[in-house]
Amino acid sequence: MKNIVLLAFLSLLHSWVIAQSPNALGSRNVQDYFQDVESKSYYQQERIRSMKGEMNEYSERLHGLQEKFHKIFYGNPTDEIHQTPFGSKEKISYPKRKYREPVPIEEVHSIARRPSSKSSNEKRSNQLAFSVDQSKATSEKEVESQEEPLVLPLAEEKNIVQEVKRESFSNVSRFGGYLILRPGVAIPYKTKNSHYGVSGTKHRKYDPGLALTLSGGYRWNGWKFGGGVLYRKNDHDSKSYEKNGAIAHPFANGSDSTTIAGFFESGYTHSFNQWVGLYGLLGLGYGVSIVEDFAPLFSGGVDRSRLDPFFFASAGFGVTWTPTDFFALSLGYRYLHEREVPAHSLEIGLEGKF
Repeated sequence: MKNIVLLAFLSLLHSWVIAQSPNALGSRNVQDYFQDVESKSYYQQERIRSMKGEMNEYSERLHGLQEKFHKIFYGNPTDEIHQTPFGSKEKISYPKRKYREPVPIEEVHSIARRPSSKSSNEKRSNQLAFSVDQSKATSEKEVESQEEPLVLPLAEEKNIVQEVKRESFSNVSRFGGYLILRPGVAIPYKTKNSHYGVSGTKHRKYDPGLALTLSGGYRWNGWKFGGGVLYRKNDHDSKSYEKNGAIAHPFANGSDSTTIAGFFESGYTHSFNQWVGLYGLLGLGYGVSIVEDFAPLFSGGVDRSRLDPFFFASAGFGVTWTPTDFFALSLGYRYLHEREVPAHSLEIGLEGKF
């Protein structure tokens, strides 16, 4: 009877010692969220190793209890060496992450979208081991949706950038007013001969000179409608003269032909992109030339300058460059048609948009 009571007491004592052991099996807090697969694998292996150690410790205590039982009831111990049935307690090393080779950009078709708020909430609710107040979760969800950037597929991001550029190009400075100053060089290409009286003759040849136009108006989708003024001045060449009979005398020093004309103008600009384009223009109007075509010896010291009114026309084309939304530069050619000095003009344009 004493042996039975002693055995029961030893069993209760052993159970109490196991319950007080820090390595005793029991309820544990389970962590369900892991940063990556490697951390989850490491955690699981470490937990299995810990459980093996606890089972080995429990087996060792049972072996010691068996030794005590044999010694009490049989008087002799078993003298058997205890062996750990669940392996050794080797420390688990953290696994190294293996990265795959980078994929070329040409082969990348899409990048995973960020999950929607609904799916992320459901996934988060499955991962958390405790309940969260609904209002607090909603506020946190709103903050996350405001702070976290949206990850778009690479191809879709490129398309969006192109669409934004295309939209900005189509809407920038498409409507409004314009003012263009075009200084240039007027190159006359005709020699003029006129006769007066019985034997009077004037032979006029002009040197290249200044041509300046100022125009402005309204622009709409590449079209321009407006008006402008022209100023042109060309000096007489040294070969210009006035002849009366058989005697020929040169014109007065510094004599020239000066033109002022007003015109209506229209044009169109074809843009290849937001910087470069081609333009064409046409102008029709009316002007007057002040011509100094007389020899002082034949005039008797009297100024014989004359006014020559004419119908004015011009046409031109060129290349335009727009570095900003409100300013453009151009380089082009314009034909200037007038009665006295028809000319070809090479000009530079300075355009302001508003």
